[in-house]
Amino acid sequence: MGIAGKVLIVDDEIEALENCRRILCRVPFDCVVSSDPAEAIKLIERERPGLVLTDLRMPRLDGIEVLAAAKRTDPSVQVVLLTAHATVETAVTAMRYGAFDYITKPFTSDELVQVARRAFDIKTSNGGDAAPYLAEVSSGQAQVRWSEHTGRLVGNSPAMHEVVKLINRVAPTDSNVLVYGESGTGKEMVARLIHEASLRVNRPFIPLDCASLPDSLLESELFGHERGAFTGAHVAKSGLFEAADEGTIFLDEVSGMTPNLQARLLRVLQERHVRRVGGIRLTPVDVRVIAASNQDLEELCKQGMFRQDLYYRLNVISIMLPPLRSRGGDILLLANEFLTRFAQRVRSDGHAVPTIASSAADILMRYSWPGNVRELQNVMERAAVLVDGAMVRSEHLPERLVHSTEKDVLPPEGASFKQAKQQAVEAFEREFLLELLKRNDGHMSRAAREAGVDRKTIERMVKKHGLRGSF
Repeated sequence: MGIAGKVLIVDDEIEALENCRRILCRVPFDCVVSSDPAEAIKLIERERPGLVLTDLRMPRLDGIEVLAAAKRTDPSVQVVLLTAHATVETAVTAMRYGAFDYITKPFTSDELVQVARRAFDIKTSNGGDAAPYLAEVSSGQAQVRWSEHTGRLVGNSPAMHEVVKLINRVAPTDSNVLVYGESGTGKEMVARLIHEASLRVNRPFIPLDCASLPDSLLESELFGHERGAFTGAHVAKSGLFEAADEGTIFLDEVSGMTPNLQARLLRVLQERHVRRVGGIRLTPVDVRVIAASNQDLEELCKQGMFRQDLYYRLNVISIMLPPLRSRGGDILLLANEFLTRFAQRVRSDGHAVPTIASSAADILMRYSWPGNVRELQNVMERAAVLVDGAMVRSEHLPERLVHSTEKDVLPPEGASFKQAKQQAVEAFEREFLLELLKRNDGHMSRAAREAGVDRKTIERMVKKHGLRGSF
């Protein structure tokens, strides 16, 4: 069995250090250990590990300092924090500095091995760079960095890594792409990224929302028109297909096209030429089409609402963008990214970018985000404007978020008194337990002594309410 990768383990507690080494050496990983964080930083330069596992709280230097030094030495190195004191602020700070993940003590052997394997899997699949900001796409010709115009695709969830892998594969080709996703998931951004990582990057990228225009105007926009083709057509006008020649056209909400326009689009895709409205001349065009829809086009085909032959022309490669509610691990990453961006714009006093308080982070994590990433972006822009200190709190968030998450603890309509009472007791128990553990820095024994119960009761309650890693 070959070596799975080189791991540097950093912990000032010798017993914990050796325990991690024994677990990972059985995989087998090539393990280097250090109980001195200052020495560990030198080992990163000398040994060049693929993964650094570091305790958070250590004398002299803490895990965040080791993380920052590791990233300065080797931006591609993966860093996982080991901590018995995990909080939302810890997670946000760790991700800001580029941590891959953090794991809460005490952890099982399986948990440790899984996070290590995941770190190396993602590192390999992304060409050695698996930072939470997925900031470049590799084409067959060059490394194309995503511009400020398009922004960055932020995420560290498995679903988003799959999206990036598909972008990597399809970008250098001329294949048509169909992007699925709810409104606000970033379909146009993905289309722009595909274009910027393609061989057409120096040619136009032209987006069009097909659902925003009436049928007659959409036809003219796409294919152009000749003078006198209709009332008001005083001069001839080329369409977007002609303007996008040798480039990319992005047809958002393509399901909004009428059958007549679907037929015209199909002809352009088949014959690679356009005829303007009211014209007879055929103009050759070389255009890559990326289409997007928030509806299932295959189902629309079955209902007779979308042409099946057009569907197959568009759906050479499909990319499914996950809704934000299914990307729980990315919500705080995105929130922090947006907060940093907007705070730097609105703050002219030189103050540091604010952090997100645990109460606000809890609301962000529990909200369902019907508007997806676009809604989160707007929420964090509002927070950046309203915050007047060093921390974004719940009062800086829109009332709809706060009220929505408050409803989660209310009994459902028609619930019996017994059900309502049980839900209220569980909600109180959860909040009491969270505050108790936070006051005691996550130490279950100290928390048990304060509450007058034994440690096993605290452990059982933590498991019951899914609170591991929340304090």
